Amino acid sequence: MFVSDRAILHLDMDAFFASVEQARRPELRGKPVIVGGERGGRGVVSACSYEARVYGVHSALPIAQAERLCPQAEFLPVDMKAYLAVHRSLVGLLERYTDLVEVASIDEAFLDVTGSRRLFGPPRTIAHRIQEEVYAGHGVTCSIGIGPTKLLAKLAAGMHKPAGIGELTAADVHGRLRDLPVGDVCGIGPVTQERLAALGLTTVGMLQDVPFPLLAAAFGRGAHGLRQLALGRGLSPVRSERPLPKSIGRELTFDDDVSGGDPLRATLLSLTDSAVAGLRRKGLAARTVTLKVRFSSFHTVSRRRTLPRPVSAVRPLFETVTALLDELDIGARQVRLVGVSVSGFTQNAFQLTLDDGWREVALGEAVDRVREKYGFRSLTLAGGASAYRRLEHDSPAQSFHPAAQAARDTTASPSGASPPAPVAAPPAHARRAV
Repeated sequence: MFVSDRAILHLDMDAFFASVEQARRPELRGKPVIVGGERGGRGVVSACSYEARVYGVHSALPIAQAERLCPQAEFLPVDMKAYLAVHRSLVGLLERYTDLVEVASIDEAFLDVTGSRRLFGPPRTIAHRIQEEVYAGHGVTCSIGIGPTKLLAKLAAGMHKPAGIGELTAADVHGRLRDLPVGDVCGIGPVTQERLAALGLTTVGMLQDVPFPLLAAAFGRGAHGLRQLALGRGLSPVRSERPLPKSIGRELTFDDDVSGGDPLRATLLSLTDSAVAGLRRKGLAARTVTLKVRFSSFHTVSRRRTLPRPVSAVRPLFETVTALLDELDIGARQVRLVGVSVSGFTQNAFQLTLDDGWREVALGEAVDRVREKYGFRSLTLAGGASAYRRLEHDSPAQSFHPAAQAARDTTASPSGASPPAPVAAPPAHARRAV
């Protein structure tokens, strides 16, 4: 059932990272912009402008392939600090219209404006005002969908990109939505889409009409959720509380393949430090550590280990990472990419005993305060100092999700060298350019 008077907005920023870069450098407006790494680099596209998409460029495409498709594009590294600053400002703007703001990602949010109409007008008026304020404040555009549920609002936004405003009502469920591919519905991923296609179900209308027993025979208890999605009733109400993330991860693609040894461990140390900094910013501790390694052949493996209790310090997590690395026995094989991810979160309630390193927690918090003022690289761990230079080119919010069959879950028995203490570097404004 729909709540007939419910008014949900879904705000979706248009080519967010690339748009922020175009706003910062007006000479790039109207030109193809690719964010993800320098020309000739080995990373992947994080975002691209609509001008670049015309040439077939899209997110997750290797930079080298993007360069072949659109050689005239401007290639830029990821500047997550700038994007997060705009994101935080946008959230503040949205919260002026309603307390019910649910941040879905760095470039998406849901708003329940049901109770805001008396003060700000009908939903479409609110959407226009938000679009105008977003562009006036940051020079970027957004698309906004309106609907009685989060799902319909999200679909409406996607149907009116870029810079549009669209609305879907309960009446549209059996009208405009019927011809949409099932893959356009949030909550139906590629695997489910393939399973539906095997049943001959490729559109929303087909999913609405298929006899439920047939759907249940194929999907079991998941059949009810699929039917709800097809009827536009999926997704929960707008919740302003921020749920715990599933994981916090950092990964880095090397400019040149490396083999095992000190360079690899130094990079893993810097990635672990960055992931732990993300933990502390959110007031979390983690129990599970995942190591991801991609070889020059593009074969990717991962290993996962669960600690006896949650931690939020670099040392125990890095010791686990090095133990997982030793377990892989890389030998002379060439490595293209490495990643470190932490998960299994709890709220950080000072879980360490006196013997476990409370001083490490205090030191970490002191390091965080310095980095907050002078930037993440103002304090680095000596063993990984050279690797920190690359971190600002990679999204600190990026997480990787290894396939379940590639991960092995064991109980940790930490081993490996402990990371050295932080070494101070001068603030960014005091460093000599090289």
